[in-house]
Amino acid sequence: MKSIQAIILCFASLFLLTVGCEQIQNSMKADPDDTTVSISADDIDPIDTPLTGTVVIGEADDSFGNDDFALNSAMIDGDTLEISVSYSGGCEAHKFTLIVSDQFLESFPVQLNVSLAHNAMGDTCEAYPTEDYHFDLTPIKTMYQNAYRQDTGTIVLNLKDSPQELRYTF
Repeated sequence: MKSIQAIILCFASLFLLTVGCEQIQNSMKADPDDTTVSISADDIDPIDTPLTGTVVIGEADDSFGNDDFALNSAMIDGDTLEISVSYSGGCEAHKFTLIVSDQFLESFPVQLNVSLAHNAMGDTCEAYPTEDYHFDLTPIKTMYQNAYRQDTGTIVLNLKDSPQELRYTF
């Protein structure tokens, strides 16, 4: 008797699942003859995945961009600089580049001038998004290790408009 009940329950579940999926598919189609399903960004919950920025050691040039932005926060976690920025735009993917001086400032601990370059990619939209970016600091660590022949060290990163001192210890 129990196996007959289990079989009936399986068939009922399969029937409900089939009907439910068919109704979902039908509700997603604008035209019953059209097999294309379209969704907008408003239909999807945003994923707060940080974006990856580029690190460049040396002089900055105009190709990296000089568009306005606000630096909301900056912190170092391990070998990663984590920043939060806001800017005008929202229609195009923007690019942020960390420009790193190739000369250490001799102090204790040593300092290094760094700056953020923002390329809005011609975005003229007027939204004001906030995004998180991560920058890999291992090229800075390698530069320090080669210059000072030390495996460990501390570098103060002088980042304009940073709300706090950025100490990179490795």
